[in-house]
Amino acid sequence: MRSTFKSARCLFCLLCLLTTIPGCSSIPSAIEKEPVENTAFLEVGRHLEVNNTDDSLILYDYKEALAGDGLYYASWRIGDAIPYENSDGDTVDLYDAQLYLLLGEFTSSEKAQDNRNEWLEKARSHYEISSEEEAAYNEQPYLMITYTFPGENHPYARGVSAFGIYGNSAICIELTCQEDFAGDLQAVLTNFLENCTYHE
Repeated sequence: MRSTFKSARCLFCLLCLLTTIPGCSSIPSAIEKEPVENTAFLEVGRHLEVNNTDDSLILYDYKEALAGDGLYYASWRIGDAIPYENSDGDTVDLYDAQLYLLLGEFTSSEKAQDNRNEWLEKARSHYEISSEEEAAYNEQPYLMITYTFPGENHPYARGVSAFGIYGNSAICIELTCQEDFAGDLQAVLTNFLENCTYHE
């Protein structure tokens, strides 16, 4: 069975958070790919609204199945699917680029900060970071990192991610692409972040 989630091995943030949820053996069935309508406007959790203005970014997946654990996940794709056999021997859909959004809602701002810091440290240990910088988009501050993937066994070559905190929520937004992707990752992610609105 093809699954864009399985092909997104780079999305360590999601995996790390999932391992903190009791009953992790039930996670795979909860995140199986289901058809989703491509809509420009998407509410993620209780405090985030995404208004996607980039026609090349197609909403591909959205999960509220883990909302009871305070977890929300969405992904967008760029380009058409090609079959790719991952390291587990499964054939998955691979796109020119994919954007992943992970939002965790916690019981306090301190727990949100702790989780954001943990995700960031995991990125620093798994990716070859080329730059880190603080930036604000649509009045929301983020720590931005750009990186490449070490080794030759990864379907994507490089990426850019944003890590943020809003109240009791932590967010990780990751955009990764294949080697021959001609688009500007920074511009795509910047535009996406400019159209993310947080509210009480």
